[in-house]
Amino acid sequence: MKFKVGEIVTLKHYSGKKINKGLISDVQSDYIIIRPEKDFLIYSYFVDDPVVLGYENENIVNICEATVTDINYNKNTISVNIKNIQTLTNKRITQRFPVSLSAYITNDKEKSFAYIRNLSLDGLSICSKHEKNKGDVINIQTIVENKELVFDAKIMWKKPGKLGFEYGLVFDSVEEEFIEKIESCLQFLKMDQESAMDRLKYDFYIHNRKMMTKSIMN
Repeated sequence: MKFKVGEIVTLKHYSGKKINKGLISDVQSDYIIIRPEKDFLIYSYFVDDPVVLGYENENIVNICEATVTDINYNKNTISVNIKNIQTLTNKRITQRFPVSLSAYITNDKEKSFAYIRNLSLDGLSICSKHEKNKGDVINIQTIVENKELVFDAKIMWKKPGKLGFEYGLVFDSVEEEFIEKIESCLQFLKMDQESAMDRLKYDFYIHNRKMMTKSIMN
């Protein structure tokens, strides 16, 4: 990881549609500590939540699939572990595109909350407090770009998490029209991240100017 203390990053969490900013306050070998721009933003976060983190390194824009590992309410910071880094300079849709989307699982007429960590044209990774079995076919509902997606997916693997279970799924018996819709959603999410990074470049420039001015005045 090439993160540096003082760098500004983007933060996307399923609790809100807007991509926010954060400031890196510490970098360790297996996690980084970030202070979000808004004082009360961390109250929407929970341990083991998926967060999409964006940053630029040597003019290359990257987004990361990250997981919240700790929350410090006194310092208004979150610790995140980076799992998967993708570059946005690649014009093709990545196989595992990092996302943070709220979702609902419907199985045996029961509806339970879940959240999606990553998404691809073939399937997704989803987290839930409710235990399912490998091979189960479950119905999933989520919203991307104000469009509702409802589909069936088959559980290919599962593993325990701190607050539940993580599942790897493949889409089950879907039509070409649905795959095109998923591709459209991925393109939107990609452009949304690119737009956020463009704004971040400007904010970082302003931040550096303020820091330089403050240093000169001191």
